[in-house]
Amino acid sequence: MPRTAIVCRALRAGSALSLAGALAFSTTLTATADPGPVYPSKSQVDHAKAAVTGTAGKISLLDGQYAAASAQLADVEDRAAAAGEAYNGARYELDQRTAETAAARKRAAAAQKVADAASLEVRRYAANVYQQGGTFGELQAYLDSNGPQDLMDRATALEAVGDARARSLQKAEATSVVAATLKRQADDAQAAQAKAAEQAQRARDTAQSQADQAQVAATRIQHEQAALVTQLATLRKTSVDLERQRQDGLAAAAAARAAAAEAARQARLAAERARAAKDAAARKTAEQAAARAAAEAQRQRAAAVAAEKAAERAAKLVAKPAAKSPVRPRKSPAAPRTRPRPAPRPAPRPAPSEPAPVRPDPVTPPPSSGGVSAVIGYAQQQLGKPYGWGAAGPDAFDCSGLTMRAWAQAGVYLSHYTGAQWGETARVPISDLRPGDLVFYGTSGPESHHVGLYVGGGQMIEAPHAGANVRYASIYRSDLLPYAGRP
Repeated sequence: MPRTAIVCRALRAGSALSLAGALAFSTTLTATADPGPVYPSKSQVDHAKAAVTGTAGKISLLDGQYAAASAQLADVEDRAAAAGEAYNGARYELDQRTAETAAARKRAAAAQKVADAASLEVRRYAANVYQQGGTFGELQAYLDSNGPQDLMDRATALEAVGDARARSLQKAEATSVVAATLKRQADDAQAAQAKAAEQAQRARDTAQSQADQAQVAATRIQHEQAALVTQLATLRKTSVDLERQRQDGLAAAAAARAAAAEAARQARLAAERARAAKDAAARKTAEQAAARAAAEAQRQRAAAVAAEKAAERAAKLVAKPAAKSPVRPRKSPAAPRTRPRPAPRPAPRPAPSEPAPVRPDPVTPPPSSGGVSAVIGYAQQQLGKPYGWGAAGPDAFDCSGLTMRAWAQAGVYLSHYTGAQWGETARVPISDLRPGDLVFYGTSGPESHHVGLYVGGGQMIEAPHAGANVRYASIYRSDLLPYAGRP
C-alpha cells in the first residue's frame, strides 16, 4: 500500500476517535450538570402498596385458617376423649350391675336352701304321721300339694293338725315366699345386667367410631396446616420450620390468654362464694342472737306471771279471818288497819351478757390420704406415654385411668371413670387446691368427661386425648368445674 494512503487512513481514524471522545466528554459534562432524578408514578406507588397490603392480608387470612384448623382438631380430639370416658362410665355401670346380680343370686340360693330344708321337714313330718297310724288323707295332703300355700290350705282343713305341725307349715310357707321374692330380685338384677352390657357395647362402638373419625380428621387437618405453613413461609420469606414455630407460639399465647381468663373467672367465683359464706354466717349469728333474746324474754314473762300469782295467793292468806277462840281476848285499842304488803316479786334474772358471735366452722375438706408424693411421683413417671381410651397402664393411659393408678400408689382405690371419681372424693374449692387433688372438666361432676391430677402452681398432669401423650398442662380451661376432688 502507498505510504500516502496509509497516512490518509490514519488521519481519518484519528479524526473519528477525536470526534467520539469529544462527544463522550460533552455527554459527561451534561450528565454532571443535570442529574435528572426520576420519581415513581402514582400508579407504581399504588401497585406497590397493593402488593404489600395483599401479602399482609393473605398472611392474616392464612393465620386465621391455621388457628381455625387447630380449634377444629382440638374439638375433634376432645369429643373422641369424651366418648372414651362415656365408655368407661358404661363399663362402670356394667360392673355395678354384675356385682348386684351375683349378690342377688347368692341371697336367692341361700333362701332357697332354707326353703328346701323347711319343705323337707314338713314331708318328713307327714311320713311320721302316716307311720304312726295317720290316715291316708293326711299323707296325701302333704305329698300331693303343689307348694307350701296349697299344703297349708289343705292342712288347715284337717283335724289332726296341731300347733307343732302348724309352725312347720308356716315356716315352710314363709321361707318359700322369701326364696321366691329373692329369686325375682335376682332375675331383675340379671335383666339389668344384660341391659348394662348392651349399653356398654354400644358405648364402646361409639367410642371406637369417634376415635376413628378423630384419626381421619386429625390427618386431614394436619395436612391442611402443613400446606398453610408452606404458604406462610413463602409469603413471609422464611422457612417452614420457623413458620411452624411461629404458629406454635401463637397457639401457646392464645392458650395462655384463655387460661388467664379462666383463672380470673375462678377467682371471681371464689370471691362470690366467700361473700356468700360471710353473709350466711352473719345471718346465722343474727338469727341465733335473736333466738336467744326471744327465749330470755319468754323466761322473764313467765317469771313475772309466776310472781303475780304468788302475790295474789299471799294476799288471800293474809285477808282470811282467824278462827274463833273460846276465851274472849281483852279489847285493845284498835290498831290502824294496814293493807297486807304483797310478797315481793322476784327480781328478773339479768340477761346474760351477749357472747361473742360464734362463727360457723368452715367446711374443711378431709386431709389427703398419706403418700401424695408417691401419687405425684407415679404420674411423673408416666410423662410421655401415649393416650389410649379405656387404658390404665402400664404402657398407655386415659385420663381417669391415670388418676386411678396414681392414687392406688397411696392405697386409695378409685374407679376407672370420672363420674365415679367425683363421687368417691371430697369437694374442695379450686381456690383451696393442694397437690394430689383431682380437677374435673364438664358440665357437672357426675357427668364430667375429663380429670387431671393437680401438682401445684396451676398445673396438672393429664392424659389428654388420642394423638397426645401424658403431659403437664394448665388446669384453667373454659369447662373447669369450680370444685375439685380430694381422695
